[in-house]
Amino acid sequence: MGREGQWIDQPVNQTIDIANWKGDDEFEIYPEGARDKSLLISPSQPGYDFLIPGHRYLFKHSFQKGKRCHPDQYWAEIVAYRIGCMLDVPVPPAFVAYDSDNNVCGALIEWFLNYPDQPEERRVPGGDIMVDMIPGYDRKRGKEHNFVTIARYLAVVDRNFSFEHNWLIFWCDMLLFDAIIGNTDRHQDNWELLWNQVLARHVRMSPVFDNGTSLGYEILESKMDDFYQPDKMAAYIRRGRHHLRWQSKDELQCRHVDLILDLAVKFPTLKGRIREKLALFDPDRLRSIMENCRQYSLPVPLTQKRADFISHLVISRQRTIEAEVNQL
Repeated sequence: MGREGQWIDQPVNQTIDIANWKGDDEFEIYPEGARDKSLLISPSQPGYDFLIPGHRYLFKHSFQKGKRCHPDQYWAEIVAYRIGCMLDVPVPPAFVAYDSDNNVCGALIEWFLNYPDQPEERRVPGGDIMVDMIPGYDRKRGKEHNFVTIARYLAVVDRNFSFEHNWLIFWCDMLLFDAIIGNTDRHQDNWELLWNQVLARHVRMSPVFDNGTSLGYEILESKMDDFYQPDKMAAYIRRGRHHLRWQSKDELQCRHVDLILDLAVKFPTLKGRIREKLALFDPDRLRSIMENCRQYSLPVPLTQKRADFISHLVISRQRTIEAEVNQL
């Protein structure tokens, strides 16, 4: 286990400049995912007390091409990490960073493998598992990505190996977190199993990584005022869908809220867990998080308007989920 889910404070006057950091010898240009990212090695003396010397970090900046230009999307990774800490969900630390050579802002995300004094682990992406479980699985489209198959596979692993945690509770927490932040991109390669290479029969779920396709990043500031109308916000939340289907034959992906309700119905013991997690959510703490993020000085800052919008959106999502769960 690394530092995922731990609150690592980054002072607002210590934006990280990664211009002189060295790229990882194996994967300097990280190959997975849609947005530009680089796998870097922190210096032996990084100059920031909250960073680990000589550790891998993923510098992830926003996609900017043609109409799909959202230069402030990188804030979603940073805010999602801080919400994860609030909800006690194991999200890797994500810091505010900047490449002064290229004038690029981004999130610097702590690599969740190979921490000092930790045993080496082998990554098995969920995509490998889906390909093994479903003949002809189309990894690029991921249309058959579904919870029933995942649960069947993990139940077999649990019977034959030693899970370091309860996999079902982990998935409950992760899917609830996705519903609260509105993550639409938890595809088959955005979750993994990590196999301990010293204790060969020990395995755990990876931390909850890649959370940037969330928090209404795609909503332009010129459109945000509309979402303060209750009907508009309710419709937006209702339309939101996770990448998962419940089972492979389902025509559509699950709505975020429906996925949580399905979990509570199919696994009644999870109902209490869901309520406990929802009770950890604190609107005032969220607003404090957003105000803190606004204090970092960057070419692409978190504006007051987007900070207020994210607070309004996340609070609305949490209240919607809580109301639906309380009706069960």
